[in-house]
Amino acid sequence: QLLACSKGPFAWHPTSGHVLCRAISLSPNSVCSFRPLNQVLSSMADQESVHHMDNDVTSTDALHKTYTVDEFEVRILELEKPGGHWETKSTIPMQLFENALTVRIVTLHNTTTKENETLLAIGTAYVLGEDVAARGRVLLFSFTKSENSQNLVTEVYSKESKGAVSAVASLQGHLLIASGPKITLNKWTGAELTAVAFYDAPLHVVSLNIVKNFVLFGDIHKSIYFLSWKEQGSQLSLLAKDFGSLDCFATEFLIDGSTLSLVASDSDKNVQIFYYAPKMVESWKGQKLLSRAEFHVGAHITKFLRLQMLPTQGLSSEKTNRFALLFGNLDGGIGCIAPIDELTFRRLQSLQRKLVDAVPHVCGLNPRSFRQFHSNGKGHRPGPDNIIDFELLAHYEMLSLDEQLDVAQQIGTTRSQILSNFSDISLGTSFL
Repeated sequence: QLLACSKGPFAWHPTSGHVLCRAISLSPNSVCSFRPLNQVLSSMADQESVHHMDNDVTSTDALHKTYTVDEFEVRILELEKPGGHWETKSTIPMQLFENALTVRIVTLHNTTTKENETLLAIGTAYVLGEDVAARGRVLLFSFTKSENSQNLVTEVYSKESKGAVSAVASLQGHLLIASGPKITLNKWTGAELTAVAFYDAPLHVVSLNIVKNFVLFGDIHKSIYFLSWKEQGSQLSLLAKDFGSLDCFATEFLIDGSTLSLVASDSDKNVQIFYYAPKMVESWKGQKLLSRAEFHVGAHITKFLRLQMLPTQGLSSEKTNRFALLFGNLDGGIGCIAPIDELTFRRLQSLQRKLVDAVPHVCGLNPRSFRQFHSNGKGHRPGPDNIIDFELLAHYEMLSLDEQLDVAQQIGTTRSQILSNFSDISLGTSFL
């Protein structure tokens, strides 16, 4: 694997290619809503939470005061021209105390018309404090093209859920919805969603990812789970899981030809890569996901985006089906995880070990120590060393020509070969 470098949900509409859907928070410093207390209490009464308030708050004087209430919306953005500004084409306002948790473009099979529909799916939650039972909504919107060429959306479905809707995804024409600890698979009739299968997670689902009929989801405290969907019998079956107590932030599939890996980020700012190997003894007859690689990023990763890598020279047809993971973290950084072939990995791994001693580091800090898995006092069995830090490898080109030749000779290769590997990696991830 390769590490190239190091808020709200967003989605990209594949048909138009330039429409971005993103959840926007309207803060009191920009756009805010001033409402009388009695109006706020009326809205809270609809959410069954007003009885938790003190009597002093509902006094006559307090009812006539105005209070600032944060409001949220989802905006549909379009790029005016390449390199230009993003223009707001449409907005989807949320209800009072409602926040959009997930926004995703889904493709659903309409069982009535027998056609596939591309819709915008939004999962929301009502934020009313810990004393009120969590609730949310599932919203579906269709994209329509108006006469003035503006991209608009029309609500085609809305349903309230007993829990916060934290993740949605499309699975072979069905809509997969995560609401609290429950995952439901629904078929779309064009007007209604009907549940056809379900799976109970341990605590709370934070992410859903799909590849073919495989499902990967992350739990807030119980790591990741790997499921399969069988249309015959309408079953979501558990294939394997990680038995560790990982506080999962985000998950995604990493595809390298015919090799499928499962990636997860955690609360300790690490990234772990797992794989499913039911024939190996260590997997407990396929029940346990095995570790392929692990490393410390140094920031909380909340979103992975899977993008296909561009083909490079010398790759076999099997390896042309390669995907890299673009990720964003809460510090505002962007990074990339990309697969590389075995020979290139061994060569660059040797170069990385040599650069630890050959390159001066900021404040004398050790980059290898920084990238080691941080367990924060928890018991953890170290995983394989199958990751290289391209941020460190980039220092090779900053060395003098004599130093580059000397380092290449010490690891048994040539400078031109190393630079060729760098070029292939840059070309494969040139979508950045």
